Amino acid sequence: MRKNYNNKKRRYQRYFLFAAAVISLIILINIGLIYAGESRPAVKGELIIKIDRGEGDLKALEPSAFTVDSSENIFVCDSGSQKVLKINPSDKSISKSFSYGASGIGQNYVSDIAVSKSGYIYLADAETNLIHKFGADGKHAGVIGREKNEKLIKKVKYIFTDNSSNLVAIDSLEHKISIFGEDMKLTGEIRIPLSNKIFSYVCGGDDSNCVYISSLKDNTFSVMNAADPEKPVYSETCSPEHKDAKIAECHVIGFDRKNNAYVKAYLVDKNGKEVAHYLVKFDREKKSYVKIRIEPQPDKSRIKILKKFVVLSEDTVLSYERDENGFRLIKYKF
Repeated sequence: MRKNYNNKKRRYQRYFLFAAAVISLIILINIGLIYAGESRPAVKGELIIKIDRGEGDLKALEPSAFTVDSSENIFVCDSGSQKVLKINPSDKSISKSFSYGASGIGQNYVSDIAVSKSGYIYLADAETNLIHKFGADGKHAGVIGREKNEKLIKKVKYIFTDNSSNLVAIDSLEHKISIFGEDMKLTGEIRIPLSNKIFSYVCGGDDSNCVYISSLKDNTFSVMNAADPEKPVYSETCSPEHKDAKIAECHVIGFDRKNNAYVKAYLVDKNGKEVAHYLVKFDREKKSYVKIRIEPQPDKSRIKILKKFVVLSEDTVLSYERDENGFRLIKYKF
């Protein structure tokens, strides 16, 4: 009996050691894959189209904002020549949408652009902190952000439209989100609380028309409804694979039609030097994420595009490169 007991005990011990070895192997493989992934070169992105620098209708002087409409057409605002260009990514064609020089917006002052589902185009004027509304034909439809003699937006930073074609404007000075109906009247405001959390800029909403913000604290990235920032809808504690690195910035780019969130992040070392840039897709249904490492995109020109990334479609993020010869739209695929 004693012998049988000892045999059974040794057998269990062997099972335990085997299971522990398998678990350790899995952990080592996963760690190895993480570091193997880091050793691979950063993704450059695929060229969609190049816009030559110049004065012509299909050229650009100083692009300052770009966005995507519900049909995945790309709109680029060229502040230098005060016009909006339209690009079809399917056939890679480019056309002039309209000029806005007569609208009262000064040269080189448009900081953001948005297109609603109903086809209206909005340009944010960073000089006057007003938002100009245009029809699809380029006809000036009015100005948003002024009521009698009162300015409703003190410092317009970003704009976008929701699924009901409301216009959402981010006021960086007042720390608030202003929502305007298609009649250009203010319908609501959301105040962003000042706290120990660092809130990144707002850049999108899902099909429930909630407006989302994100925060980064102690290497924990959270996405939350702006109306209820104390209850994150997604929170992830990140462990940078680079030794002694920390997450310096992490912000929401936008959402696709399945309500998956896309995020841009970068890491710095203990001296503040950038060591890695990432695009991350957070899958809402699976509660998981996938990331790709990309090359940093320095932009040292006089006018910087504030929104350097927008969601083009599911699993595809749009960005740009620029030099003295022109402006290139590129896409990253997950």
